[in-house]
Amino acid sequence: MSEALNEAWNGVLAQLEAAGARVEVLTEGRPAVERAEGYRFLTRVLAAMGEFSVEADADWPVLMRVMSPTRKFYGDCPDTIYHRASLRGGREYRVWGRRGEELYLAFCVYGLRGKGTAILANVSDAEMEFGEDGSFELVLSAERPTGATNWLPLEATATTLVTRQYFANWREEVPADLNIERLGTTGPPPGPDADGMVRRLRAMGESVARTLKATELASAEWVARPNEVSIDSSAAGLAGLFATPDNRYVGGWYRLAENEALVITGRAPRCRYWGAQLWSRWLESRDYLNRSVCLNHSQMTLEPDGSYRIVVAHRDPGISNWLDTGGHTEGGVVFRWLQAEEEPMRPVFTLENI
Repeated sequence: MSEALNEAWNGVLAQLEAAGARVEVLTEGRPAVERAEGYRFLTRVLAAMGEFSVEADADWPVLMRVMSPTRKFYGDCPDTIYHRASLRGGREYRVWGRRGEELYLAFCVYGLRGKGTAILANVSDAEMEFGEDGSFELVLSAERPTGATNWLPLEATATTLVTRQYFANWREEVPADLNIERLGTTGPPPGPDADGMVRRLRAMGESVARTLKATELASAEWVARPNEVSIDSSAAGLAGLFATPDNRYVGGWYRLAENEALVITGRAPRCRYWGAQLWSRWLESRDYLNRSVCLNHSQMTLEPDGSYRIVVAHRDPGISNWLDTGGHTEGGVVFRWLQAEEEPMRPVFTLENI
């Protein structure tokens, strides 16, 4: 068995080496910072997949924090707290807790369908029942239990639960308290064994490779078409990024000289949340702790007619709604509209001198 363990560990190293080589290929002839960020991206993915593949257990699930200011991938939103837990079809789970000050709370189940990852089930707070104190219980199972107030169907191929909480001001608003357990388990989880660690290490290596591949596929189209709207919710590879069906996405790739700005205009639909943010080539949010790289509906200054005007630029243009590139000459700009009541208007991208 030690030979199998060594083989599994070496497999992780081989996947990481292959991923590094792919970063080198993808950044050939590109701005030098993209390669540096690419290698940083791999360290972040490795840390995340080590936690999600090696430490997570579908029989003793834990809601793990997915993103942080130093761990980003798959197009994270700074205004969102994400948690994930491992699931297994054929089991029953209970999620419970109490709402905080989040403006949206949802639970999405992902799993295998065909050859890729798919959304298997989703429910948001708008469809759930809560106690007067904000408490709730949600059951995940193949069949709806008698008397279950809130329920999500659990298909045989289910693998992952992702929870989302959106905020208008995440620095001040109190998040929900969330917990999960598998029904029918007793006692503490068992410690690691050789067979289990072989499976987990293999899953870790495969997850690193799969994350890089999904990121490459999702970013390829927009990088090739700068300063125009080039992606939306139908974009290739979006399903592999664990997106939510409650959001509509639109975005593009900016490429700016020192004295240029990308001016984005449009009108937001009626929705629970909307915002615009900057991403890296690796679908990571930019430095939202120190720069204005994300603006949501509560932070925007609208035009007198209710439309918006956002400026992506290297320096402060002296007007409202500036998204700070932080000196990155290229990058992604993405809109998300949450539970929109109407089809979002496609934003207009205009390159201007400043």
